[in-house]
Amino acid sequence: MQTNDSYLEKWSKGYSPLPIPPKEEVKIEPIKVAPIEVTDECKKKFDTRGYWVGPKVISDEDVKRLRHEIERVFTGEIDSATSPYEYKYWRQIVDKHRNKSKDVYKINNAWYINKTIRSLVLSKEIGAVAAKFLQTPEVRLWHDQVINKPGLGSIEAVKDHSGNIGWHQDYGFWCTSNTSNMCTAWIPLQDVGEDNGCLRTIVHSHKWGLLPDSATFFDKDMEKLKERFVAEGRGDWIDEPCSMKAGQVAFHHALTFHGSGPNITDQPRYAIAIHIMPQNCGYAPGNGWHHNIKDLGPDAKEGDLFAGPCFPVLYKAE
Repeated sequence: MQTNDSYLEKWSKGYSPLPIPPKEEVKIEPIKVAPIEVTDECKKKFDTRGYWVGPKVISDEDVKRLRHEIERVFTGEIDSATSPYEYKYWRQIVDKHRNKSKDVYKINNAWYINKTIRSLVLSKEIGAVAAKFLQTPEVRLWHDQVINKPGLGSIEAVKDHSGNIGWHQDYGFWCTSNTSNMCTAWIPLQDVGEDNGCLRTIVHSHKWGLLPDSATFFDKDMEKLKERFVAEGRGDWIDEPCSMKAGQVAFHHALTFHGSGPNITDQPRYAIAIHIMPQNCGYAPGNGWHHNIKDLGPDAKEGDLFAGPCFPVLYKAE
């Protein structure tokens, strides 16, 4: 097959970095996720508090492998000939990583381009827990995120709220879906505490409904956000840090306010977020925009299910 080399060279210069495809098929050993017991008490905690911190489900060895694979993703390596999900945004993130940016950055749908991460994201064990919490016979993947919160080294290095992830509700970004009955499984890939920016949740906030302008992941002034959301008068602001071990998992509701402070250690804080929807999750036009709408194809209609190869089934009751 002939190619137009001059065109490709010109195109490549204008769109650097390019994905680095493998020279031969990438074969992996899937990540092993331990079965997770969800008792009635666990379900009650999720329902009443808006989140539940589960056990350690990934071995230290597999945690180490996942950290390596996240590095590969941020470096621009891919495991097949497919395209990164958000190509232009992906290029920006790879550039950030190469330039050793100290800002928080993430890539959506890393499962598209990394087989090891895919084996975790599509885990039946994670899906089974989500199905119980969402009370649905089937759950599908909404999308995933791999997140890097670089180490700033000290509290003195924090400037202009750098390193923060603002208080937000996930559903604030997902209003194009016709249900807020969605959840996230959040897995840190190192021990996390307040010194390296652990997940922080606002207890009971999932009962407040969707607050105006709560798609505020990138708004770094957490105190200003708190003041605005408290002024809505929906309930007490109970900020609860989630100190966790590497490979542990926490689930939070799509309406639960959460965020995180800076990482003042000298090591990056890596995490994987798996966003999950119930069986009946469909399209709600006129409520903003999300990349997932594109995957419904042309002539998408109200109520069309977010289903198919871009939204794989994680768990289905037998």
